[in-house]
Amino acid sequence: MENEPVVSLQDSVMAQCPGAAALAVSDEMLEITAQSLVHTEVAEHYQVIRELGRGKYGHVVLVTHRQRGTPMALKLLPKAHTKLHTFLYEYCVALSLATHPAIIGMFGIAIESSQHYGFLYEPALHRDLISIIKPRVRDGIPEPAAKQCAKQLVSALEFIHSRGLVYRDVKPENVLLFDPECRRIKLTDFGLTRPKGTRLKLVAGVIPYTAPELSNTTSAQGLPIDASLDAWAFGVMLFCLLTGYFPWEQSLPADPFFEDFMLWQESGLDEDLPRHWRRLTAEATRMLRSLLVLDPAQRSPVSGALHYVDSLSSSSCQIPHRCQFPLSTDFPADTNPPGYRSTLAADSPIGATSPRPCVDPLQAPVLPEALIQQWKPIPSPQLPHPDPDKGKSHCCGEHIPLEQFLCSAATALLQK
Repeated sequence: MENEPVVSLQDSVMAQCPGAAALAVSDEMLEITAQSLVHTEVAEHYQVIRELGRGKYGHVVLVTHRQRGTPMALKLLPKAHTKLHTFLYEYCVALSLATHPAIIGMFGIAIESSQHYGFLYEPALHRDLISIIKPRVRDGIPEPAAKQCAKQLVSALEFIHSRGLVYRDVKPENVLLFDPECRRIKLTDFGLTRPKGTRLKLVAGVIPYTAPELSNTTSAQGLPIDASLDAWAFGVMLFCLLTGYFPWEQSLPADPFFEDFMLWQESGLDEDLPRHWRRLTAEATRMLRSLLVLDPAQRSPVSGALHYVDSLSSSSCQIPHRCQFPLSTDFPADTNPPGYRSTLAADSPIGATSPRPCVDPLQAPVLPEALIQQWKPIPSPQLPHPDPDKGKSHCCGEHIPLEQFLCSAATALLQK
């Protein structure tokens, strides 16, 4: 008699109800992390260089370790407005997902100061996806680059979904760049990530990425979430990458752009294709239409984008794409700054899911002091409405770009 495979209780539960298993695992991690939380003031061990971004719930700063000089991104959440459980949950979710090559790496350090909760993760020196979409210009990034981004994001989102989680925050600001050609990108910010099946009773505002089933929900018990929400937001984000603007302001019939889209989705006729969709290639249009099906039960999973990605020829994959930053400097955008050495594999295969440990602080890159001292801020770009004549511009977020970190300083060093 052949030996039957041994299946653990956790694997069995995960297979039947991945959301419940994810919730049980996260609760266990929360308890352990709460006991090992480091109590310290940020200034004792880290030098704050500058603010990288600020949002509704907290802000992110670039810091260096005072003894080792290791650069790190530190996310800080004010204790006055943040419950300990909320902070620990986001940290534990991020830590549990950090093994994927297309998800931000974690240092495995969570701290509590007198004013903040915080955790450390690897900094990205080439900003985020929103920064490479030309502001107020009807043009997105080149399609080959969009396909490379899509392939990596599909891998990251599928990894999240396989853990019984729904990401719930797909947007360009949460996709960090690790090279100027957009070949290596990583997903970040897991504050909204929840186990599959979690019921959302209240939607705080309808934004372009909000799926129509959430925009119109009236159930007193709330809507149980699943991966189809990420598929919808992923489709909206890909539209932004390919065109440079949102397809609509809100996924509601009252929005004329969304109303036109609904008409086309229902009829399927070429003559009903919305005007601002006609610049897309036929394959991109088919891919977006499958991701943006109005009925979540019929909506394509994020992996449906792979058919679109695979249409990219192997020869065109090798053509470098330099991201067009809306910024003019003398710093060469296609090179890492002097003195910076990335310890993460630059040739990591896109879509690979082999585990990797948290970032090792002893092996992380060290930045020269001269570069750090000359970092200057620049404004964040905005993503325009589909038709600037019909609606006002909307800012995708308040994330402050990163690549200016080294622009002026690197230029000075290169001149020397």
